[in-house]
Amino acid sequence: MPAANAKILVIEDEDQVRQSYEDMFDFFGYEVDSVSNGREGMSRITKTDYDIVVTDLNMPGMNGIEVLKYIKKKKPYIEVIVITGYATLENAIEAMKVGAYDYFSKPIDLDHVRIVLSKCVRQIQSKKENEALRSLTQQLKDLNELKDKFITITNHELRTPVTVLKGYIELIDYFLEDNKNPEIIEAIGIVSETMSELVGIVERMHDISTFDYGKKQMSMSDIDVKDILMVIQKEMKILYEKRKIELELIADDPAVILNGDMSQIKRCLRELLQNALKFTPEGGKVRMAYEINTKNKKLYIRVSDTGIGVPADKLDLIFEPFYEVQNVINHMTSKTEFMGGGIGLGLTLAKEVFNSHKGEILLESEVGKGSIFTVVLPYDRVLQSSPVQ
Repeated sequence: MPAANAKILVIEDEDQVRQSYEDMFDFFGYEVDSVSNGREGMSRITKTDYDIVVTDLNMPGMNGIEVLKYIKKKKPYIEVIVITGYATLENAIEAMKVGAYDYFSKPIDLDHVRIVLSKCVRQIQSKKENEALRSLTQQLKDLNELKDKFITITNHELRTPVTVLKGYIELIDYFLEDNKNPEIIEAIGIVSETMSELVGIVERMHDISTFDYGKKQMSMSDIDVKDILMVIQKEMKILYEKRKIELELIADDPAVILNGDMSQIKRCLRELLQNALKFTPEGGKVRMAYEINTKNKKLYIRVSDTGIGVPADKLDLIFEPFYEVQNVINHMTSKTEFMGGGIGLGLTLAKEVFNSHKGEILLESEVGKGSIFTVVLPYDRVLQSSPVQ
C-alpha cells in the first residue's frame, strides 16, 4: 500500500502541534484528517474508515488509552500509534499492551516517524493481502465442496434410471434378435452404443466420488503391466489406423509383477492412449515406452504424442474434474475424433488410481509440439531374470 493510499486520523488537543502533525504526514504523502479531542475522534472513526490513528496519550476529557481501547473494540483492523510527551517506557508499554502498533515520543523525530509509518503501512497491506488470500482459499474450498456434491448427487440420481434403461434396451435387443430389418438392427445398435457410453460416464462419476470419500474398494492381484500395454495396443490399433496416426510400443525391458487392480490400471492406461488419440492430428505419432528401474523398483510408462499440447498455465488444471483444454463452446463429444471431448473425468480418475497404487502421473507439455504423460508405479519383482540397464 503506497503512502498516498493510506489514510491517517490525528487526535491532538493542542492546535499548533496538531497542525504540525498534519503538515508532516501530508509531506510524507499520506491523506490526513485531524480532530482536537478523543470524543470527536471516536465520532469520526465511526463515520470514516482510516488505516492509522495517531493519538496523543495525555488529553483532557478522554485520554489516548481510552481512545485506543475504543478503536480496538470497534474497528480492530485500524492501527494506532500513540504520542507521549513523557518519553517514558512505561507509558509506551501500557499502550502496546492494549494494542498500539508503536509510539512517537516528543519532541518528534522525523526519520523515526517516517520509518514507523512505513512499517505500519506495510503491515496493513500484508494483513489485507492475507485476508484476501484467506477469502479466496475459502471460496475455492466452497467451490470444491460443491463440485464433490455435484458429482456424488448426480451419480446417485443417474445410476438407477440408467440401470433400468440398460435392462430394457437389452430386453428389446433380445426380443428382436431374429429381426432382419436393417433399419431396426441399426437403430438398436445406435441405442445400445449410446447406452454403453452413458453407463461408462456414470461409472466414472461413481469411481471419482468413491475415491474422493476414500470408499473405493480395489480388487488387488498380481498383474503384468507390460502385458496390459500390449493388449491395449492391439485393442486400439484400428482406431489409430482410422485416424492415420502411428502408434508405437517400445517395451524392451523385462516384464515385472506389481500388486494392483488390473481393471482400473488397464482402464487408466487406455485413457492415456485415448487422450493422445483425440488431441493428435492426422499424420501424427503416439509412442508408449515401458521401462523399469531395478534400483528403486519402479516402472515407468511414458505416453508421448505430437499433438496440440497444453499451455503452461493449464498444466495444473489438466487433472481437475470436468476440465477441458479446448474452449467448451466448441465442445464435441467423441472418443476418437480430433479435439473430441468427453465429460472430463478420465485423467482425474487416472491420477486417483495411480496415486492409490502408491504411484503418480506426471505431465510435460508444449503447445504445438505435444505432451508426455509419465506414469510411475512401484513393482514387486522382475518376471524375467535378464539384466536391465
